Amino acid sequence: MKLSYEFSTKEFPEIKEVGGKALSLITMTKMGFNVPRGMVLTVDFFSDWLNELKSLRGINDYWQDESKFKPLADTLKSHADSLLFTEKQKSLVLAYLSNYESEQLFAIRSSSPEEDLAGASFAGGYETILGSNRETIFDDIKKAFISCLDERVFFYKSQNEFDTSLIRIAVVIQTQIASDMSGVGFSLNPLNNCYDEVVINANSGLGESVVSGMVTPDEWIIDKIDKKILDYNKGSKKKAIVLDQNGGTRIISGDSDATVLSDDQVLELTDLIDHVEKSFGFPVDIEWAYSDNELYLLQSRPITTYVPIPEVMQTEPHEKRILYLDGSLVKQGITSPISILGGDCIEVMQNVMFGDLMGKDVTSNPKYGMATTMGGRMYMNISTTAKLQGLDRMVNSWKMVDETTANMLEELDTDAYVPEKLPEFMKGALWGAVKNNMTSMKATMKAMKKPQDYKDWYQPFEDEFDKYLKEYTFHGSVKEIAYETSMAYMALLKKMLPFTYAAEFSRKKLSKQLNKYFDDGSDRMQLLERSLPDNVTIDMGMAMYELSQYKEVRDNDYSTFKAMTWSDEFTAKWQAYLATYGCRTHNELDIAVKRAYEDIDQLFNQIKAMSTIDDAFSPVTVYNQSQKLRKETYDDLIAKMNDSAGKKLNKSYEALVLLGGKREALKYWWIRTLDVVRKAILDQGNNLVQQGKLTDINDIFWFHLEDLDQLESMEKEAVDEHIIKNKRYFDKLSQVHHFPKMIDSRGKILSAKKTEVKEGEVAGQPISPGVVKGRIKVLKTPDEKPLLPGEIMVTSATDPGWTPLFINASAILLEVGGLLQHGALVAREYGKPCIAGIEGVMSTFKDGQLVEVDATRGIVKLLEVGYEEKS
Repeated sequence: MKLSYEFSTKEFPEIKEVGGKALSLITMTKMGFNVPRGMVLTVDFFSDWLNELKSLRGINDYWQDESKFKPLADTLKSHADSLLFTEKQKSLVLAYLSNYESEQLFAIRSSSPEEDLAGASFAGGYETILGSNRETIFDDIKKAFISCLDERVFFYKSQNEFDTSLIRIAVVIQTQIASDMSGVGFSLNPLNNCYDEVVINANSGLGESVVSGMVTPDEWIIDKIDKKILDYNKGSKKKAIVLDQNGGTRIISGDSDATVLSDDQVLELTDLIDHVEKSFGFPVDIEWAYSDNELYLLQSRPITTYVPIPEVMQTEPHEKRILYLDGSLVKQGITSPISILGGDCIEVMQNVMFGDLMGKDVTSNPKYGMATTMGGRMYMNISTTAKLQGLDRMVNSWKMVDETTANMLEELDTDAYVPEKLPEFMKGALWGAVKNNMTSMKATMKAMKKPQDYKDWYQPFEDEFDKYLKEYTFHGSVKEIAYETSMAYMALLKKMLPFTYAAEFSRKKLSKQLNKYFDDGSDRMQLLERSLPDNVTIDMGMAMYELSQYKEVRDNDYSTFKAMTWSDEFTAKWQAYLATYGCRTHNELDIAVKRAYEDIDQLFNQIKAMSTIDDAFSPVTVYNQSQKLRKETYDDLIAKMNDSAGKKLNKSYEALVLLGGKREALKYWWIRTLDVVRKAILDQGNNLVQQGKLTDINDIFWFHLEDLDQLESMEKEAVDEHIIKNKRYFDKLSQVHHFPKMIDSRGKILSAKKTEVKEGEVAGQPISPGVVKGRIKVLKTPDEKPLLPGEIMVTSATDPGWTPLFINASAILLEVGGLLQHGALVAREYGKPCIAGIEGVMSTFKDGQLVEVDATRGIVKLLEVGYEEKS
């Protein structure tokens, strides 16, 4: 049992002995960095104290209950105050001090085995005591130890899924540097995620004034590749912290006019930060200090909150950068990482789809193709696509999907991101697209000319595909099944796409006609798009409501619901719902996500929540009222137009009504196709569990499609190693709380320009008109917490799994989305005010805040802070 290590030890302690901070200091000392010498008192040094605390009575039930973390912490800290050092503990510390008689002051820092890991930083969670002297050092060691018992540490552990009952701490004793200037440095730019930029913050005196946020420090942004200072911002630096030679620290007035570092020192620091990053092999932030013109490295931690991109998508620092758009976020509303196997299945569909539509492979090359799915996201290559089809055309195509994205593309630095020539990989793609889409465009013209005839011609193909999926039998590998079913879907898609094209062309013609003849043409257009038939998502919402009105749902909770005997009528309706919509769920494009028919408890609760909705506000009533209003609006328009104009309007309107609702079917049938592949995957996973190869059936989603055939012949140890290896990248993704819309091949995140608004207001894209006042409810997932009637739903993006929540919402605020996004469609259908494209909406608003949503202008005005803030 090792009780201590000096930084200069020849041994290689484990993190479980010394904690993340101490291990980093020992490692950096071994690497030859100028680290002030010191030692670490290991976890075993404090084992008797920890055992005594764990044996306290009356706290056994407190460890996992967040509501009891405060009394737990108070009890533990109160008892810890009375803990005494043993003679063995004292002698070990005194022996260390006797070896360094020249040092009089020390920095005492806590070092947890969970701290400063690649997945969790515990930043600010533990205690640091600066300027500790030989008289106070034992009291200061105990203070550092007690900080591991703080309530905030228990909460952090709980939220990051650490075992809160496992208390472990080590304590660092390090020579205190009397800093002339100090601060922090980041090996990537935390402001924009750029991997090639270093950011340095500095103040005079000790770095605690910078780390604690006491002052606004001087800040430099440096190109670490070309060693150029890109930007400098002088901080206010009104205060500084310096050492008191008798022990401890004191605060003095700062020099706001002074520049803390010279350019040479900035570049020296840049070299140090770059060296530390390369030595560890991952992005770091460091604490540093200058004393008597000598540069010291005080600490290094992994940066845990940056956005990674796969190495195969990265360019070298001096190469022309490639710009990627996160289609999983902007088009599909997926805010969490897509599983490895889920990404592969999407990639299969993309390969089949793009290959068929463009006549060649345009997706297998992640750098130079049009799209790729990897690293937990679906990326569109903006650089290649802009060169292929032209930036202006791309901007116009995105205006209906997400106006913020379109605006960002309009502002794009084409010299930085659009190649001079189309990549060799893409040669022939444009001609292939034209050639392969001739048939589709001819069909679109037919659909616009005779929409009912096209609809009648198409329907048997959809019915046949429905039958194909229901009767599909597994044969061959999962990869073969994925390709086979994707090709069958593609055959249907080519017949279905003219619906979308014809409906969109008709919608644009209708909008143009209305704006020509009426001042309020845009408002009338909104009404003409309501309650279009054949919208599978709206039909699903109405089917859920219909089920909620049966006594089996209305009068029972889930436990009695599943135990009771259902009526024949309800049984038929329930089974029909599962057969038609049971595969739909939140984040449904990820094949690893449970389908609704696999999670009946959750599905029941969603349907049950609709049972109390007043019939006047039900989705069925809203649909029927909107349909009536649409027809009345159309009749009123026709009555006010001359015969010639009325005929043109009638033609566009007829095509929109007959074809427009089918747009949602594109994704519906894709999800139905994926569900067949999911069943094949789970079938293999179940076999592997029975063979003892997998511990959990869901572990199969940590593998790639091409790996699945090998699993049968692999030993359990090899399977487990494979899972650990494949999880590493996703451990990084777990710390990404918000994926950016656009990121380039050197990690730089592009942001939209801020819209000019008044104080207390935020702006976005008007989606569905109306003005309401209400309380905010911020939701990361549709099942996170209840959305009460009249509350304003705030989230990043939505998919069909969110549909039931639209009924209670009085308005919807989205970070991403446009006129053709799922959220926009459902909001307009239900007549709910909706604004999309509100940057940072999830952090801008808090539960309980009272706001006014003017979705006609796209403005949200804060009227009153939330309940918590008021108190």
